[in-house]
Amino acid sequence: MSLLILYTGGTIGMMPTEQGLAPSRELVPFLQTLLARELPAQQFDVLCCEHLIDSSNAAPSDWCAIARILEQSWHHYTGFVILHGTDTMAYTAAALHTWFNHHHKPIVVTGSQIPFSQTPSDAQSNLLGAIKAATHPFAGVHLFFDRLLISGDRAHKCHTNDWRAFMSVNEPVRAELLDNGLWQQTHLPAPKARLPVAIPGHIRNDVVTLLPVFPGVTASHWQGLLGEQVKGAILLSYGAGNIPDQNQALVDLIKSAIGRGVVMINITQCQNGAVNSTTYAAGAELIKAGVISGKDMTYEAAFARLTLMLGAGWSAQDIRAEW
Repeated sequence: MSLLILYTGGTIGMMPTEQGLAPSRELVPFLQTLLARELPAQQFDVLCCEHLIDSSNAAPSDWCAIARILEQSWHHYTGFVILHGTDTMAYTAAALHTWFNHHHKPIVVTGSQIPFSQTPSDAQSNLLGAIKAATHPFAGVHLFFDRLLISGDRAHKCHTNDWRAFMSVNEPVRAELLDNGLWQQTHLPAPKARLPVAIPGHIRNDVVTLLPVFPGVTASHWQGLLGEQVKGAILLSYGAGNIPDQNQALVDLIKSAIGRGVVMINITQCQNGAVNSTTYAAGAELIKAGVISGKDMTYEAAFARLTLMLGAGWSAQDIRAEW
């Protein structure tokens, strides 16, 4: 089994510079030496993206760059490990899940809270665990972090500095790597079959926005977020999918945006549970306006999926039918 290990940037491969820690291409020879020692029987190649980034700077165009590398390398490897920064790792895992989860090869996204260049560090354990996942029959896209293997569309960063930085939202983890090196797997029902989304040759970074609901929110808070370039929006609602429905200007702004073609997905701010806009009148108003229920998706997965659907040229009608 031959693996491609792709370093995109992020903490795991950072080295000290005069400006502070920064992603470094020196990770490639370091990993080649490390893996030759730790996994002498494993065939692998290590590759750096052309532009290494701190993941806080990642954008949808970077997802496309990663996806194109995977496409070009697809027939040369049996599995893939993506090394990525933690800040936006859940978004990238969700994007790759949208594109590649229907394929039979494993793609595992991982990173670390502490780089290889410092001790103690979680970098080596996360890398070796991700490699183990990529050589196990875990087909599809997953995120591996601190022994937990999480479906790429269910991952959420839940801690700023703890080594257990990610959790699985509304679904058990797919597996946990035990001290004896074996996997304790969770038997989950087959995921919903979805139509494949094409990888575009070019994608804009400004087509989808987030609309947060908060006490005192007004239409003026959102107007700047709904510029003419915006084609999709993730509405971050209260509870089961509610907004302050007595704020008519806010409701009218939602209707106006949808009327001009903006696709709006309702995602709850709650960490667990699903949107059910029929429960309260404050949510029913959104259904009347044409807002699509995001059900129990994470906001990272909803943002990534909507961005990629719009980038691939899906119409509002097609997105509504598939969602």
